[in-house]
This record gives sequence, structure tokens and C-alpha cells, in this order.
Amino acid sequence: MNEISIIPVGSGSTGNSIYLEIGPYRLLVDMGIGYRKIRDALSLHERNIEEIDAIFVTHGHSDHVKAAASISNHTKCLIYGNETVMYPIRMIDEKRRIILNTDCDIDILSGLTVRMFSVPHDYVRTCGFTFTYEDRKIGFVTDCGKMNDKIIEELSGSDVVIIECNHDIEMLKHGPYPIFLQDRILSKYGHLSNDDCADTVVKLYEMGTRNFLLAHISQNNNTPELAFNAVHELTKDLDISLYVCPSEGDDLLSY
Repeated sequence: MNEISIIPVGSGSTGNSIYLEIGPYRLLVDMGIGYRKIRDALSLHERNIEEIDAIFVTHGHSDHVKAAASISNHTKCLIYGNETVMYPIRMIDEKRRIILNTDCDIDILSGLTVRMFSVPHDYVRTCGFTFTYEDRKIGFVTDCGKMNDKIIEELSGSDVVIIECNHDIEMLKHGPYPIFLQDRILSKYGHLSNDDCADTVVKLYEMGTRNFLLAHISQNNNTPELAFNAVHELTKDLDISLYVCPSEGDDLLSY
């Protein structure tokens, strides 16, 4: 069985970038963290940022693309996303920016199938991904206002799912954010709450997934402990592994 390895370099409102290995391929999802931080996190585990095979971008918000120039200067790989991603990363050579169609299985590299699907978020075209190589599958969905059956079906059967666990609802409602911003986060185009994440984890468990990385945790409206406890409370009798992605990290996770 092919091994899956993940280095969650960073995940949250300040910047996002997660390194994935599946089969022989080394991938990066999002470029919201600087080149040096990614390089150093990878080098701790004898990985080289210059050997990344492909980069995928979920959407064009700055916390997902702000380091695109510095990262692209040190990699020669192609960068994939929807058409709206291409404007904020327009400084990158057009030949290296590849537009993907949603809801299509695409063979990006030999034996690696990538599927991009739509995610509701902030009136910006946002996408999640699945990466499949032979018998292994990784699901990736963050910046998601509301989970739906279509997204769950896309993620079904994944060996590992990286899923948003953004905010604790009560902490958000009693926190420093103005009402309009609270309403935006709580809307179907905002971010996924701890409770909604927990419900989704249970559904995906029933569809075969056993490993979950809780991602994009708000620094102002959540804590790693609240996120973990909310999901654990609903899943404590299930045989699953839970990992909370830090805002900056260099752990190597293998599945």
C-alpha cells in the first residue's frame, strides 16, 4: 500500500500551505506562507521544496496566495486552480498556470488523478480537491461556509481528509468581531464551525475515512482545544485519528 505523508506547514487566517505526499508525488496546496518557512519545515524531514511536483490553489484570497511569487521563484512545477485564481497569481509565468475544470477527473501526473470541486465561500470561486494514486486518496476542503451532500460525496472513501474546523460559534458571537463580520462567517458562504465539522467527520467515517486533519482554525474565534474537543465529543466511540493543524507547524504525519 502506498504511504501518504503530510506536513501541515500552516493553516489559519494568517496563512495556509500544506504539503502532501501520495505515492511518488510531492504536492503543495496553497501558497499563503513564505518560501523560507515551507523550505525549513520540509527540510527538517529531508524534503526539498524544489522537488515539489505540482501546486494546487483553493482560491485567490491573500492568506492562500500571498507568497506565490517567492514560492514560484524556487519551484519549476505547474500551478493548478480555477480561472479566478489566476489573476492574483498573475506574476507567475502564464505557461505554468493551468486552469482546471470542476467535477472532472484529471490525470495531472502519471497515475495521479486530481478532482477539483466547488465549495461555497465568501462569493469567491473556491474549490476543494481530491488526490488519488492507486489505492490511496486524500480529500482537502477548507474555507467552506456550509457542507453539502455533493462535497461529502466528493470526499467519500478518502484515507485522509483535511477539513476546516474554523470557529466555535459561542466564542465568535461573544468575541471582538463586529456583527456584520460575525454574520459573514456564520453564513453559508463563510467558514465551517466546529460543530458542523464534527457532523461531517461522522458522515465521512461512515463512508470509510479514518484519518482527519482539522484545519483553518481561527486565531480569534477558536482554539485548538475547542476544535479537537468538539469533534472528539461526537466521535469518541469511533476508531479514528484526529490531528489539529497548527497555524505554523513542521510535524510529519504518515498514514
